Amino acid sequence: MLKISAAVFLIAGFFLAGKWASSVQEKRVDILNEIMLMLNITESRLRHSHLPVADLLRILCENAGLSGLGFIKSCLERVCFGEPFPDAWRKSIECETEFCSLLSEISVSLADFGADIGATDLESQLSGCAYYKELVARELELQREKSMKYKKLFPPLGLMLGISAAIIIV
Repeated sequence: MLKISAAVFLIAGFFLAGKWASSVQEKRVDILNEIMLMLNITESRLRHSHLPVADLLRILCENAGLSGLGFIKSCLERVCFGEPFPDAWRKSIECETEFCSLLSEISVSLADFGADIGATDLESQLSGCAYYKELVARELELQREKSMKYKKLFPPLGLMLGISAAIIIV
């Protein structure tokens, strides 16, 4: 009886590990979608409203579609306390360890994005937005493909590994 219970828990554990691995990949896609939304909002606000950086950050913080990007709120707080925007942006991104571990390459590029906003002329800022949107769009497409593949692969693989381990134990 004890071996059967152990086998069931082992199978369930491996299956849940597979589900977790596929959910991590889906989270990458969700965050990249939010980054694309942030870049689109930033570009349109710069193009049409010519907002200062602090006002732009407030608008981004108020947008419910960007709730997964906690570094925006952190950056706004730092800017409100007098820290220069590029430094506040970079530090806010670097402090988001989960974000940096999920999307290490994009987090570095996104940190560089903050150096362009509010520091150059409008055309340079808009071309920077277009560049980073293209960069994120490529990564988003890659991660979507991986997500579709891993969503179908990891849970059954975890189940099969769990069954294999259970057979070895029993």
